[in-house]
Amino acid sequence: MSKELLYNINGNRTGEFKKFLDGINGEPRIAWYPSAGEDFRALLYLDPSYSKINPASELEPQSPDIFLFTDYYPWKYSTFLDHSIIYMDSRTMVIVDHIEELPKLNLPLHEELVHFKEGSQVTDKALFLKIRIVSEILGTISYPVIYAFAENESFYCNKLVPYKAHISHIIHIRYGGGCGGGGNASGVWLVNVLKNLNCELFVTDGHYYWQTGDEFALTLCPSITRESNVQLTPIRVLKSESWSGHGDVSWNLVK
Repeated sequence: MSKELLYNINGNRTGEFKKFLDGINGEPRIAWYPSAGEDFRALLYLDPSYSKINPASELEPQSPDIFLFTDYYPWKYSTFLDHSIIYMDSRTMVIVDHIEELPKLNLPLHEELVHFKEGSQVTDKALFLKIRIVSEILGTISYPVIYAFAENESFYCNKLVPYKAHISHIIHIRYGGGCGGGGNASGVWLVNVLKNLNCELFVTDGHYYWQTGDEFALTLCPSITRESNVQLTPIRVLKSESWSGHGDVSWNLVK
């Protein structure tokens, strides 16, 4: 289950991540953001403070307890996470209050999926982060984040599936698809695993269509079905420029 997955990622570490896990009663609610890059907006947009100001048209699922970011991150000369303040504009500041290196993931990269098979110096590493966001509109919010520098499909097949993880929220924004060195998949296969992951809310920019990488994902992980067996009900739409500039973003209940 989800807690077992997180303990597996923690390995034998005895730091802040283990303290967080030991303090959870029951199963944690996990929001998964594949191809997250350096985008921490999901922490704001899935927080109750945002829902209060921008109510959905139907009852929204309970917010996550922890965020799980995956991205194989091929950029060799990035300064991402080199400083405690990782983003700042006139209205928002994103601060890393704690960073802890976890055991290597030992996950493969597939040339059928990624553009840079060699990855970078961070690929296959995992970090536990405590992220604090100071927003002029929403106030201060804090969340724990696991950043797994891994191929999304490998992580799904080798981590989420074996542990039968429940993922309450999935964020599908700017999912590779050949943009900026991302890869050869659009992430359309995610729609077909929502039920497998017991997902309750799917947040998407709508850019999903079958590419060669998505087809390969079916071969890589047989639990990914060809067809979707869920109904998506939109409950909120955010204009493109307020998130990624890659299309309007919709919050969808998974039924």
